[in-house]
Amino acid sequence: MITDAVLSEVFSKLIQFFAPTQEKFIRGLKLYKTEVTFLDKQVIGEISLECVDMNGNQNLSLNRLHRVTFVTSRPTLRVFKYTGVSEDFWVEREPNDGAVFEMVDGFMQLTTFWVTEAKIPKIQRSAFGRWELPNLRTLYLAKNEIEELGDYAFYRLPNLTYIDLKINQIKKISNDTFAFEKASDEVLFLDLSTNLLTMENIEKSAFTRLNRPIKMFLNNNFVSYLDEEVFKPIVSDERSFVSVKNNPIVCDCRMRWLVEEDLDYMARVDGLTCNGRKQIWYYTSIELDNQCNTTVESYAHHFSPFITCTLFSFFALIILLI
Repeated sequence: MITDAVLSEVFSKLIQFFAPTQEKFIRGLKLYKTEVTFLDKQVIGEISLECVDMNGNQNLSLNRLHRVTFVTSRPTLRVFKYTGVSEDFWVEREPNDGAVFEMVDGFMQLTTFWVTEAKIPKIQRSAFGRWELPNLRTLYLAKNEIEELGDYAFYRLPNLTYIDLKINQIKKISNDTFAFEKASDEVLFLDLSTNLLTMENIEKSAFTRLNRPIKMFLNNNFVSYLDEEVFKPIVSDERSFVSVKNNPIVCDCRMRWLVEEDLDYMARVDGLTCNGRKQIWYYTSIELDNQCNTTVESYAHHFSPFITCTLFSFFALIILLI
């Protein structure tokens, strides 16, 4: 039953434990299922924190965490965690306006940023790009109803090794979404499972500026094939891996490049099962070509009577007019 007033009183009393010239530092703040509705710099005061963990607070909205709430913790904060309320404690909240990303702008010691179930419709352009954050390694942003990923959102995170964006509503990946300023030999784990992605909405150079090996999970999307221009640069690296389980995969000539060029691709791509039955690795190039030809022939056969009739009517009308 901790309220705004109680929390303010707690921090006011904490200040009294420190000498006037002493650094006012405590290891962490954890708020779990409280009645707190607002948290700003006046509540925290001069105290700096190493870890902030806010989980399942019925009323606490990220819109009401001010951009400078934790500014005194800029030299010390290592972990920021906010998890929205569970269904049992759910209350309607306004969508986040992006302030949550600005709250940790310039926090050089930050290693983990964990925000989920917070209704963030968009990760804005250069969300983590204004300052280089050399220690940030984990971004957990699942279940936020994210629809849009801004360009260069992760550009200045040179040591990032884990991005979790699963269970959102992401529809598109642009050429600059996952661009990184600096190269790295560390593998990046990128989880985009359970979104609304199609191959048509992943731009051709979407992953060419990663500048690092990647293990990518595209499970439970709407990807029907793997475009050579998009994915060949990834799977050509023996350290990389792509999973496309539970997608409506169609095995045809668009994926002939996978079975023709390098048998090692089989170990680097998982989930290429067509119509839930046969994996692409058991098709020959001729079979994949025939699959495309069958589709074209079927299309032509279906529309040829219509086209013939239309042309006949067109010429008949010209003759009549003459």
